[in-house]
Amino acid sequence: MTGFQQGHSAVVRLATVRYMREGAGFEVVSASIEGQPVLLAFEPDPHEHRRRLDHGVGAVRSRRLLHALWSLPHQVSWPAAGFDHLNAETLESDGAGFVEVNRDTFVRTYQPPGRVHAVGLHSSRLVDAVRRVGMFPPIFARYAIPARPCRTDEDAVASAAALGIGAAVALPGELLVRSRPGSPEMGAPGVYRWWIAEVAYQRWRQASAH
Repeated sequence: MTGFQQGHSAVVRLATVRYMREGAGFEVVSASIEGQPVLLAFEPDPHEHRRRLDHGVGAVRSRRLLHALWSLPHQVSWPAAGFDHLNAETLESDGAGFVEVNRDTFVRTYQPPGRVHAVGLHSSRLVDAVRRVGMFPPIFARYAIPARPCRTDEDAVASAAALGIGAAVALPGELLVRSRPGSPEMGAPGVYRWWIAEVAYQRWRQASAH
């Protein structure tokens, strides 16, 4: 990549961050989801963040631990008898700071560290960005940004609008918004939401030295 291309890519990234921040209303962090670089608009939970600082723990990186935690209600003493054996082993070995364990009960102290409101992805072509960000469920606002204009942009914008994806075309020094993201679908929280929030939380702490 030439110096010009690197500079242009940086400008597009900054414009994308600004576009997402204005749309979602929250800080935007860079992250990697399944090996794919993305931008996440993240709202931290100040109470859970403080609790983790007090207990000296950070982001939960283990999906197995998240699944085990998901099986417990928050702040309710749950009998260990009859609890899934693998989940019990996971909580006992990896749950320090997130669950209180004794011989007879588990008590989940864990809460998700915040909420991801939007996912953004930029690629060399808008059609690729739309396809890739469209793989994320619509529980987030989704944004697709290309590195440069392309002949297929009109078709990509139509696809983005149909899928409820925000699409913009990169112009020198600015983004031209072509479609707005749909409102995120609500619904019950799940392990996937927790996991994405943990990814964003880890990057938020690293980026802002919280």
